[in-house]
Amino acid sequence: MVYYSPQQSSEFEEKKTVRDIIKLKEIKGDEPKKRFYRAKWFWAFSCILIFIIVSSGYAAHEINSTFNKISNTKGSILKTAIRMLPLENSIFKILPLEETPVVKSAKENGRINFLVLGIRGRGDPHGGLLTDSIIIVSVKPKTNQVALISIPRDLYVEIPGYSSKEKINTAYALGERNSQFSGGGLILAKEVISEVTGLPIHYAVSVDFEAFKEIVDTLGGVTIYLDKPFCDPFQFAEGKICLTQGKQELDGKKALLYVRSRYSTNDFDRSRRQQQVLIAIKDKAFSTGTLANPLKINSFLNTLKNNVRTDIELWELQDLIEIIQKIENPQIVHKVFDTSPEGLLYSARINGSYVLLPEGGNFEKIQEVCKNIFNE
Repeated sequence: MVYYSPQQSSEFEEKKTVRDIIKLKEIKGDEPKKRFYRAKWFWAFSCILIFIIVSSGYAAHEINSTFNKISNTKGSILKTAIRMLPLENSIFKILPLEETPVVKSAKENGRINFLVLGIRGRGDPHGGLLTDSIIIVSVKPKTNQVALISIPRDLYVEIPGYSSKEKINTAYALGERNSQFSGGGLILAKEVISEVTGLPIHYAVSVDFEAFKEIVDTLGGVTIYLDKPFCDPFQFAEGKICLTQGKQELDGKKALLYVRSRYSTNDFDRSRRQQQVLIAIKDKAFSTGTLANPLKINSFLNTLKNNVRTDIELWELQDLIEIIQKIENPQIVHKVFDTSPEGLLYSARINGSYVLLPEGGNFEKIQEVCKNIFNE
């Protein structure tokens, strides 16, 4: 027989009582709850979450590395990774991210203005940094409107920091050659074109001929429609082009010839063709889902890294893409400033060179048109 002291007996009765309570709960189906960090669902969720974060972080790093090669800014990998997380709109709202300039511009101004510059290419000995095409893409998300405004390359303007006037197509080249820091071409071009149009230029991108062809080919070509046949008998280095009336499928080479051609018509008609192809590229990019997949974007940008420059930061791209995606069947306004009665320009010869000057001797009328482009 075992004898217990009064203290041992008390402890035994207490343990017995606890065991009885646990057994009673088990009989009733009321099992004692496991601590949340021991539950299977917690560990499964944690593994999935860690996988998502690591995958997003790796993808963000790869994309960020590629994007830094075409941008004069250094994107934040952390911001990029968080914005790539599929959970950003739920639990990751606890990680505060400031509004991007894209969103701020849309809210404050109602419009976002992008400058698209087309250049021959840095290695081209025949004015490779001169801008052959200058297009402002103005987006007004709330009203589902987009405006394409073409500025002719022969417009005679003042260039900040230079005593004499120059053609506007030299602004990017001068900024690239004489800037003390990276991205000077985009900065100077934005400043000059903002002065001409009266519009704040929020972002800019320069694309050379090789990048343009690669963009079109990567998308599998683009589709345009012609009201009448188009043919330019003059030969470019890439060849010459002749297109029939109706639907046309253009690969990169044909698209480049189409937007470069001006001898069969004039520089102003060329600007209209450039706008036409720009819209076709946008339509194809969204229809193929290229801009909705971060890895596709990385592959896309990787092929262009030596031929594209921009001041858009990578972590801003998501807001930009979302804004553009929400614009369905937009009302598109096309404007080309030219020497027609409504074009607000006239031609002249200065120092033996063909230039374009604004009516009235200043850019006030052009600025008024650009400001009210969506109200016309």
